[in-house]
Amino acid sequence: MTENKEDYLKIIYELGGAYKQINNKDICLALGVSAPSVSEMIKKLLDEGYIEYTPYKGIKLTEYAADEAVKIIRRHRLWEVFLLEHLGYSWDEVHEEAERLEHVTSSILEERLDKYLKYPKICPHGSPIPSKDISSKSYRKLDSLSVEESTVIRRILDETELLKYVVHLGLNIGDTVKIIDLAPYNGPITLRNGDKDIIIGREAANKIYVD
Repeated sequence: MTENKEDYLKIIYELGGAYKQINNKDICLALGVSAPSVSEMIKKLLDEGYIEYTPYKGIKLTEYAADEAVKIIRRHRLWEVFLLEHLGYSWDEVHEEAERLEHVTSSILEERLDKYLKYPKICPHGSPIPSKDISSKSYRKLDSLSVEESTVIRRILDETELLKYVVHLGLNIGDTVKIIDLAPYNGPITLRNGDKDIIIGREAANKIYVD
């Protein structure tokens, strides 16, 4: 399987495509690629039996493809832990390097890496590291909260630009934040983190998971 196909399986899984239909637009936004590119790859994955298509609803991973996606995600998150804890990478730098390493990691290396790291349960961004399946624990998205609600940041989607943006704002896993204001017409969200007010875009807030 090519690296590009693995990236598609992984993002479809992370969007929930193992148990529900996903549309092409969501994949375009998550990968930052054009609609024609997504359509072309979806056709290939469909022809090769990696996905199922339901008219007017979208696509869903086959059982085999979901298993393959979990393997890729597991390797990615193990590498993120290693890079952060042992090679001095920062919290927002590990994703891009792990993207490269996940594709060249054998099952033996994966097992030894897991053992060396003492079997970590979560990656630096709060996502669970699966054994056979990703944890079923569900979180809300930050942009779903109401004014005056307080919550704890538990997970941030692994996207390089998003992670840099979140670091720039001064947010981190485990921070307790309170919704101060929701601007109308899908405008930005104002959070209070300690004694600091932070303004964050809705698109970014949609990729931050909270209790």
